[in-house]
This record gives sequence, structure tokens and C-alpha cells, in this order.
Amino acid sequence: MDSDSENRLRDLRLNLAEVCLDGRVERIAALCRNPSGDALMTMIHSGVRHLAMTKVDQAVAERCHRILSVEHDVGRKVAAYLALNLFTFPHTIERAFDIVDVPTPLIATVVKVLLAVPMFFNRDGGRRRALAHVEATVQEIHKAATVIDETDFRTEILNGFMDGYSAMSIYAEDVPLKQMAQRRAQLIRMYVEISGLVRERVAHPRIARGEAIRLGVLCPGSFSEIAALRGHLKGIDHKAFQIIAFVPDEAATTVSAGFEDLADDFVPLPVADIARAADMIAGEQLHILMAGANLTNVCRFPWTLLMAQRLAPLQVAMHASNLTTGFATVDVYLNGALNEPDDGATDYTEDLVLFPGSSNHYVMTGGRVTPDSITREQIGVPDAAILAVTGANFFKIGPDLIDAWARILEAVPRAHLLMYPFNPNWMTHYPHKEGFLRFVQERFAARNVGIDRLHVLEAQASRAPILGVLKVADLYLDSFPYSGAVSLVDPLSVGCPPIVREGHTARCRQSAGMLRDLGLDVMVTRTTEHYVTLATRLLQDDSLRREMREAVADVARESGIAQERGIGDRVGDVLRAALEKKLGVR
Repeated sequence: MDSDSENRLRDLRLNLAEVCLDGRVERIAALCRNPSGDALMTMIHSGVRHLAMTKVDQAVAERCHRILSVEHDVGRKVAAYLALNLFTFPHTIERAFDIVDVPTPLIATVVKVLLAVPMFFNRDGGRRRALAHVEATVQEIHKAATVIDETDFRTEILNGFMDGYSAMSIYAEDVPLKQMAQRRAQLIRMYVEISGLVRERVAHPRIARGEAIRLGVLCPGSFSEIAALRGHLKGIDHKAFQIIAFVPDEAATTVSAGFEDLADDFVPLPVADIARAADMIAGEQLHILMAGANLTNVCRFPWTLLMAQRLAPLQVAMHASNLTTGFATVDVYLNGALNEPDDGATDYTEDLVLFPGSSNHYVMTGGRVTPDSITREQIGVPDAAILAVTGANFFKIGPDLIDAWARILEAVPRAHLLMYPFNPNWMTHYPHKEGFLRFVQERFAARNVGIDRLHVLEAQASRAPILGVLKVADLYLDSFPYSGAVSLVDPLSVGCPPIVREGHTARCRQSAGMLRDLGLDVMVTRTTEHYVTLATRLLQDDSLRREMREAVADVARESGIAQERGIGDRVGDVLRAALEKKLGVR
């Protein structure tokens, strides 16, 4: 962002703050319901809150704090709270009012603001505090929506929640999120009921002897989720399973192309009409309905609204959902035994059904990709340098991870780090990119690591340039606590040794499970200290690093990572067993 754009943004923020501080509820509500967009939320999501405050900004923020501290009128408190959130983040503010006391015209906006935590965190412990804030907020929203039996209030609070909730930046914390997921699921279910979207199936079809199981699959559209679902389906017995792929009508051709070699039939669903889409799924007389996409992030995702309903006797989620769905209508969470801790079942509302090994097997569309021919000169890295690379996504990178990387580079003066954190599969646009990169540079500078040793690769149109970079790299550094998954396939496939850290919850064990499945336990660490020590040792020891590279290349070749073998045989076995259990078949 150039200085002129930044100044205009700051001026607009001050104007919006003054409108809020004027305290007129209807005027603020109109500002948030403008047909051209919600002005407050647009400003909040612009990245302006990551800019350092000027003296003028600080003066306005102090006025807001003073009103929240001494004002008795709830409307004035709410208005000041909305204004203050233009300058800072909700988990840092003492709110001083309850959601149930918010004027109904503002309730949806207040809920969205309450849930608008940062996309990235630049303070130690910030993500954990934001998570605690969101958990408490979801609990309060759930209580208010359940207890207050007023149609307008309930409609507004549910609409605010459906629009405002996003777990993308907070579920990187390695803690169970079952309670929050359950409350979220109950709120979503409440929303689909009052919106008249429920079209549930009651009759449960039996399985005749020799009959193929009708497996309906809600197909995702993102590259990584397509690859994961393809990995789960490739190798399944097509005599035992008939696969009906449900694809969004707005992208039916492109999504269908990802499954044309695996599905027996395709059904385009009108995703703008959830009730009709639910009717269509129910009409297919499925035995199993499986979601291949993430149901646990935003709330208005069509597959989430559909899985909140009972449309098949057995409904299944997989690791594309980063945690339990919380839905009473989802019966099974399918995962690999290596992905879960011994007490993993306690983290789920579904029955946790495990198959041997890791669930992180990926089958990409379009076949194998030939790496681009990349030189170090092209990416600005000296030939004499030792190059570490990470594809950890922007949302997975917190201060603890950045500090670990800075410590590694501090200990190895010849080492450089190349990042490609702006994966278009997570977001097509990263409005906070500049602030994030400034923060990384500041953390590195604090460890006396010059910014000339940090390199950033922008989003690429294909995997070929990424594979080319990894071929000239010496070491791959995975993310933690939230580990990599499909991003780890690339370094493994070209023999670049990865360092991973194993966590406790399934989303923080993916990389470790993949490496253990391949017999590469030696690259798995359990603590940050071990992660830093092992990475430092490998970057300092040329012969050990070559040995590890050869071992990774051998394992990748023998295991078939490059050939992208699926696990459909394992998935089919556990799905059949789960269905028979559900239907009481002996």
C-alpha cells in the first residue's frame, strides 16, 4: 500500500469512527446495510488495524475507551465499541456490555465485529488470546440465540454469526475445539431451520445382498481438497461402491473434471438454493453422504449447510475438515490412525473411525508435474548459501514459528530462507500481506538476520516453479503448531528433506503422520527446541544433509509418492463397516 492510499484509508476510518461516536443507532445500522457493502466491515477487513496509530487515531481511541468506561447508555457503549474496533482488535477490548443488551438493528454488526479477529498475529500469545475470545463469544451468542425468544433478535444474531464466523486464523492453536464446534453447529442448524432450508430424509434404504453402496460425495473446488478427496477415492472397489459426485452448478465443469476418472455419475447442485439442493441429494437414495471439503471454517459454505441436515443414513467428514464438525447429523469422522493421538476420539462429536497409516495421501489432477528448471540466481539466493524453504501458509505462521526460523538462521550464518506463504488455494487475495512481511522482517532483524537472507516467492500458477525451487533447496521447514499436509508432498517428491514438529490434535499431526507412514520418523520432532536443533544440525552438516536427501529420495521413490497412490481400499473397508453398524446389519 503506497502512502497516499494509506492516508486516504486512515481519513476514511476517522470519518467512520465519528459517525459511530455520534451514537445514532439507525444511522450506524444504515451504514452497515448499504447495498454497496457494509462500510464498517469493509474497513475492518482492509488491514488498516495493522497500521500503527497516529496521535489523532490514539485520541479517538481514548474517547472510545472513556465512553465504554463511564457511559451508562448501552447504545452509546455499543457505538463506541464499533468505533474502537476500527483501530484495534476485539480480543484486546474490554467490552462493558452484553450481547443481549445490544439494540436489535445493530446486533448483526456487533456480532460480526466481535468475531473479526486478526488474520495474522504479531504478538506472542496473540492467537491463543484471540481463540479464547472467539470461544467465549460463540458461547455468548449461542446462549443469547437460545434464550431470547424474539424473532427479529434471533434472526439478526444468527445472520451476524453466519456472516462473521471464520476459524481460519485461530484453529492453528493445538488445543481441542469440540465445545466451540458444537455450539457453532447448533447455531448453524438453528439458522437453516428458521430460514426454511431443511429438507431432511427420514427413510433409510437397506442394502440388498450384492447391491453396490451408493456413496454420494460433496466434491470440493480447491486444489488441495480435490487432491485429498481423490486420494481417498482412488483404489476404492467400484463393484462395491457406486460414486455419485455432487458438484456446484456454478463450477460444474471444472469441479467435475477433477473426478471424472473416479465418479460413476455427476449431479450439479444449485448452491444458491440450499433447500432445492438438499431435495436433490435426498432424492438420490444414498447410503452414505461424504463431504470432501472443509465444513468447519465459514458458516455459509453450501456443503456446510447441507451436511447440517440428515440427507443419508450415514454422513461422513474427513480430514479436509480441520476439526470435528459438531453436527449431530454427521455420524463419522474418517482419519488415519497415524493422524490421531491415543485420546483422539474425545475431540469429536462424530464416531472417530480410523484406518491404518496416514490419511494424508494425495492424488493430484492432471498427472505428474515436471519441475521447472530454476537456478539460485533466478530467486536471488547466492550459490554458496544453504537454502531452507517453507511453503507454510500465511494463516499457519505465528510469532513462535517465525522465531524458530530466525533462531535457525541466526545459528547458521550461511543459511537463507525462501517462503511461499500466499497460497491461492487458501485465499485469492491477501490484503494483510505487506504488514505480515514487515513483521517477519522485524522478527528476523531482532535475531540479527538481515532481510537479504529472507526471500519471498509470490503465488504461482502451477506447482512446476515450486518443485523447481525445492530441487535446488537444502531443507524444507514445515509449519507448527498447525502442520502442513499437501504442501509436504512437493519437497518429498523431489527429495528435499523436511523437518516437522508433531503436535497433539489431528490438524497438528498431519506432517508427522505422513513421515511416519513413510518410515521417516527421524525427521519428526516433538518440541520447538528439537525442531530448531535438528534443522540447525542439518544445515551445518553437509554430509548428514546429503545422507538425508538420499534417504528421502529413496523412500519417496519406493513409496510411490510421485505416483500418487490412493487409499480407496482402506476407505472403502471402513465406510462399509460403518454403514453396516449404522443400519444394524450383522
